[in-house]
Amino acid sequence: MDTITIESTEVGVPTISYTSAEVLRFIEKAKDYDNANLNLATAYKDIRSIKEKVRDFFSEVEWEDGEQTISKSDVNELLESIGSQKLTSTYGGTFTITGTFQVEAEDEDEAASMFTDNVSLDFSYGEYTIDDTTTDDVSEDY
Repeated sequence: MDTITIESTEVGVPTISYTSAEVLRFIEKAKDYDNANLNLATAYKDIRSIKEKVRDFFSEVEWEDGEQTISKSDVNELLESIGSQKLTSTYGGTFTITGTFQVEAEDEDEAASMFTDNVSLDFSYGEYTIDDTTTDDVSEDY
């Protein structure tokens, strides 16, 4: 096993020996430390840039009696420039879904009822309501 020995010329300081594996671990830790410092310096620059952009944004608007109305699009432009998620709005609308179905039933009324009473819809991005479910053109051997 390779070892590195460090002898001190000072009185009372013991001689220290390290294995090559220990020295390699120290070197890797030093590299990790250097990388962490580099990442920290980059993060500091990013934070400083964000602070400056936010300050510039508010210093460039016209203040009236200490107040200002700012449009959502202007705020979203600022948020985008600093790498933040934009503000969103809630939108709504109506929808139509057209499709076909097949079930075994005694007659057309039962087939239509089986569908309208048991159909479901999955939408994971927001809320919805189904106001009415109808069936059209129910016929045998569709």
